[in-house]
Amino acid sequence: MIEKLMDIKEAADYLQMNKMTVYKLAREGRMPAFRVASEWRFRKDLIDRWLMGQLKGKPVEAEMGMEEPEAPKIILIVDDEDVIRDFFSNTLTEYRLLTAKSGEEALEIIKKDRPDLVLLDLKMPGMGGMEALRRIKKIDKTITVMIMTGYGTPAIKKQALALGAHGLMAKPFELPEIKSVIKNSFESKARAQK
Repeated sequence: MIEKLMDIKEAADYLQMNKMTVYKLAREGRMPAFRVASEWRFRKDLIDRWLMGQLKGKPVEAEMGMEEPEAPKIILIVDDEDVIRDFFSNTLTEYRLLTAKSGEEALEIIKKDRPDLVLLDLKMPGMGGMEALRRIKKIDKTITVMIMTGYGTPAIKKQALALGAHGLMAKPFELPEIKSVIKNSFESKARAQK
């Protein structure tokens, strides 16, 4: 018989925890959970083992006989257009997404919460993408930055790459292209760290 999976509310009730706490633990990969479409689901037997590991002070992975779950990658979307930020928030659900509507706001977020990847618009009011890129690399040169632009001339691409950008994505873009670029940027960063 296949065991019924619990949703977040059922898991929170079972664990006698706040729903947001359960959601955060699942999203950060600190609790055994599965994504079914865009919803989190939990298996009672894995939750029980995880809970026993927490109570005994043992790492979850050792108790469950599994490798440490990988926390979702963090992507910061920096674009002054609401529609672009909303598009990414609604489509890149497998990642932890942060958003900023200006270069200045992006820098404040990066100082507190280091993303794995920044998708950075080139043309924004106030601090533009090139200056934001320059400052991001001063804060942490290991952060991967991909420039998004509708103005992708060879000179702009050359300047962005010289400042440390991973590459350029031309607007408008298609979802499969975006997912491929993101996957490739994470894979190339993993190879570089080996």
